[in-house]
Amino acid sequence: MITKTNQKAHEMSLIILETYIPENHLLRKVDRSIDFRFIYDLVEPLYSKIGRPSIDPIQLFKLLFINHLYGYNSMRRTIEETKVNLAYRWFIGLGVEESVPHFSDFSKNYTRKFSQLIEVIHPITGVQEEKSVFAAVFDRILAQAYEKDFIRAAHIYMDSTHIKANANKRKSEDVQIIEERKSYQDALDQECDHYSDETGIKRAKEVQPDVKRIKQSTVDPESGNFHKGEHEKQFAYLAQTTCDQNGFVLGVKVNPGNLHDSRTFTPAFDEVHQVFGKLIRSVGVDAGYKVPHIARELIERKITPLMPYTRPKGKKNNENELKVVKKEFVYDVSADVYLCPNGKILTPRSISKETGYITYRSATKDCKHCPLRDHCLSKSESTKTVQRHLWQPYLDEVELIRHTQYHSQYYALRKQTIERNFGDGKEQYGLRYTRYRGLNKVQDYLYLLFASMNIKKIAIWSARKASNAFLNVLILSIKPLLSQRKTELKFLFNF
Repeated sequence: MITKTNQKAHEMSLIILETYIPENHLLRKVDRSIDFRFIYDLVEPLYSKIGRPSIDPIQLFKLLFINHLYGYNSMRRTIEETKVNLAYRWFIGLGVEESVPHFSDFSKNYTRKFSQLIEVIHPITGVQEEKSVFAAVFDRILAQAYEKDFIRAAHIYMDSTHIKANANKRKSEDVQIIEERKSYQDALDQECDHYSDETGIKRAKEVQPDVKRIKQSTVDPESGNFHKGEHEKQFAYLAQTTCDQNGFVLGVKVNPGNLHDSRTFTPAFDEVHQVFGKLIRSVGVDAGYKVPHIARELIERKITPLMPYTRPKGKKNNENELKVVKKEFVYDVSADVYLCPNGKILTPRSISKETGYITYRSATKDCKHCPLRDHCLSKSESTKTVQRHLWQPYLDEVELIRHTQYHSQYYALRKQTIERNFGDGKEQYGLRYTRYRGLNKVQDYLYLLFASMNIKKIAIWSARKASNAFLNVLILSIKPLLSQRKTELKFLFNF
């Protein structure tokens, strides 16, 4: 036992690198299922026709995928691990004696070449567009999943998650900004004017740009100040993500972390709808998206919105108080009025283009001697006011859908699709924070991260599909023999 030495570590031997890679290794599955040759076509315009031979771009991108698949979140560490890991060397196409690209070579190619915009043709829609190399790589990986019939985009799910920015929360300044105009504001203005003309109430004033004061990071000004619930106050980005019912990520859109989900929904959904619009039948979202304009947008596009139950907003009544709440007022659709519990009418008085809410108000004489006055009005109020959104019928339709078997069947998949993607991303892929600064760089980072998640899923599913195909062929080949043997045994027993 004490005579063992480490002399074999210095011996020379002839090896075949592929024999040292297990058959069930993840990178072997990725190599079999994903064709990376499309990278040559994407980056060809970025390379010069003269000069010294360059580093193979596929090697550089495979290093990126290793970096994300194994959650290193540091290219220096990925390079160091590749030097001693035979599976990594085999995957990127390097021999045992070949040198791994230096991390500075990778960094310069990443910033000078791959971050540029290029003209590409979308592999699914065939539309020519200008995108970054990383966005084009994400599309090509998704297209390979689509070609293998892994994508099920009939029912998609959307949600957002906050990613901590690479910015010190103590380095900030107060700035004044002009709030961007809402994407649906033009449609809301037009319908508000039409409603005013029909009912005879005064037209609402045009919405003026709102100037507000926010806290902006001096390190990464494009991030947003985020503070919600138990989370600490920090600068972050908001990743609006979409996936199908099989969990494949269909798109991601990065926004500052101080924006609400309902404000960032439309741009992210439009990108996915342009690609899979003919397939989408329903969209599952959480309570943050249950607002009139999102319900209207989906229903107008003939897409079923799957939204959860939300309790009525406002103060809760004390046990000893008998307050008259809004749900006790009945809305008459034909007359466009509300009826109070005492049978009096609340008529429309005004409408707001900023919020889209119609204000219904009762008459002073009706409330003056009402027996429910003390339970309905405060001491300073003389009339009852109820508000209703101009697009409330769309939310009413959402509530009808919520009570159907269709909603119960497909909304339940949300927790095992989009929520699972976020869980895996944060625990395994480094989605909790980003090392990059600026919207464009963080957007490219997320394209690569979610492309890696799709690559892993394609590899595992392809291997499983091949295994099932082999078993089916084996069963079909053995079945005649089993049938013949069964006939022989039956003959013997009968004899």
